[in-house]
Amino acid sequence: MSIKDKKIQVVVSDFEIGAGKIGASKGPLALLNALNQIDVEFDSPVFLNNNSDSNDQFNTPFCKHIFEIEKASVLLNSEIENQLKHNRFPLILSGDHSNAIGGLSGVKNAYPDKRIGVIWVDAHADLHSPYTTPSGNMHGMPLAALINTDNVKFQKNQISEEEAKAWNRLKSIGSSGIAPKVMPEDIVFIGIRDAEEEEWGLIEEFKIKTFEPHDIKEHGIFYAINNALKYLESCDLIYVSFDVDSMDPSVSVGTGTVVSNGLTYTEAEAVFKTFLNHPKLVAFEITEINPSLDQDGNKMANVVAALLNSVLK
Repeated sequence: MSIKDKKIQVVVSDFEIGAGKIGASKGPLALLNALNQIDVEFDSPVFLNNNSDSNDQFNTPFCKHIFEIEKASVLLNSEIENQLKHNRFPLILSGDHSNAIGGLSGVKNAYPDKRIGVIWVDAHADLHSPYTTPSGNMHGMPLAALINTDNVKFQKNQISEEEAKAWNRLKSIGSSGIAPKVMPEDIVFIGIRDAEEEEWGLIEEFKIKTFEPHDIKEHGIFYAINNALKYLESCDLIYVSFDVDSMDPSVSVGTGTVVSNGLTYTEAEAVFKTFLNHPKLVAFEITEINPSLDQDGNKMANVVAALLNSVLK
């Protein structure tokens, strides 16, 4: 079944305070506006207006804003679970990547008995926990929460009891309290090129499948795409999370953590066309567009709109 045959429901979660820079909350609306300009229209999006000016980062320095992130994750989890139970396909447009906790949790709570494969298209691994984070920014922690790991083997932070309790709640959000939501062996990274020692340690420990820039340059993007799908063929469902910083800065710098040597537009287009049309795809997330950091208006939003248009036209 292609994406055109599915009942797409756009879900907008503009939550941004998991990131270290402001502006990502403007990304989903910028993308919707860019889509409208090229005559790509969806049914009325669901907007989850869940941003906050909370100052809880001062009480939780190793997991900044975790109480607000917990609330936003619960809200997004419930929305995604509801959409899936009504046979709709969630296209999630999110602010920062901490939203993936709620998005993927919603999938698992809708299908608790299904094995979920995750394709993480990103420059970063997002495998930090409060115990290992160098910054405390929680957009670097969603996968650690989703696989239910603290990574104490690489611990460098002494976190408070309050932080530990909040982190444990976050790992098990949802109506079924499931943790982990996904197994490490069911994750594939595409485009990863900027991770810390603590994250590489987890990747090595769990033997998480990775396709780095040198793999893509040597063998081509379809080598990564086809092998990712083959690797996850035992999974019942697939969730794709596309962080726009997976793309090279030559495409656009409109994101919070730009890293060179990323995907070209053509490579990103192959990612969109293949995964969005895969029969096992259950949800697709686009995250970290930050128009306030773009040097050319809404270039990043326009690029992603063109990627979606290439699939939907």
